[in-house]
Amino acid sequence: MAVMPHWSATRFMTWDQCPGEFKARYVDGQKVQVTEAMAFGQAMHLGLEAHFHGDDGIRAFRAAWKSFIAELPSVDPNLTRVGMDLFEQVVELDLHGVPERGFSIDTNDTLLAPIVGAIDLWGADGVTYDFKTTRGAWSQERAQKEVWQPVLYTWARWLEEPEYGGDFEYVVLNRLTGQLQRFRRDWSADDINVQMNAAWERMRAIADDVAADRYVCAGKHGFCPECGDRWAHEHVCDQAARAGMRIRL
Repeated sequence: MAVMPHWSATRFMTWDQCPGEFKARYVDGQKVQVTEAMAFGQAMHLGLEAHFHGDDGIRAFRAAWKSFIAELPSVDPNLTRVGMDLFEQVVELDLHGVPERGFSIDTNDTLLAPIVGAIDLWGADGVTYDFKTTRGAWSQERAQKEVWQPVLYTWARWLEEPEYGGDFEYVVLNRLTGQLQRFRRDWSADDINVQMNAAWERMRAIADDVAADRYVCAGKHGFCPECGDRWAHEHVCDQAARAGMRIRL
């Protein structure tokens, strides 16, 4: 019987990609092959966290990115400039709030572990923001179909702010085009309740499968959260990668 120390949006998203991948990563402890895409995304998030704390975000981004690229065999030489351009576009949005706001939802009785996470920006304007770095295409349709972060982050904020209206927005930073896009989740209070109930049933089923050591790969994989392509066991978003590099996942 596998016991999870905690659940998270990332863990549920990994299960949707493939239960076998979930087992490899979270049960067997297989190291994740860190790619250029993952390193760039982490550097951007560290820079944004510094910015929303009132520090020099661009300096933090550049320092993190420099340390990450030293560990990778090769990177796109344009990404430093692209990252700075994207960062300036975020600054121009003039957003405020608490960055990397941690939360824990007590689901021990049913899921045998809590749900934990960190919200990219707990917006002072009443909006929950999630920043995505990508090279793939995003759209309002995709933002509407995403499950785990909108549902779990909204649930977490509701627990602390009962008056929270459920406003959730993806801020997408495309490292291929250098463009920033914004996609506000379009859902009513009734929609939120329906989607939360569906997600809860899904979480219970996943937890039951993990507890019973059932990790059936049916071959119908989900989508890669980085590039949006259909995920496969051999899938990597970038060829440049290093398996031993340490990074938050």
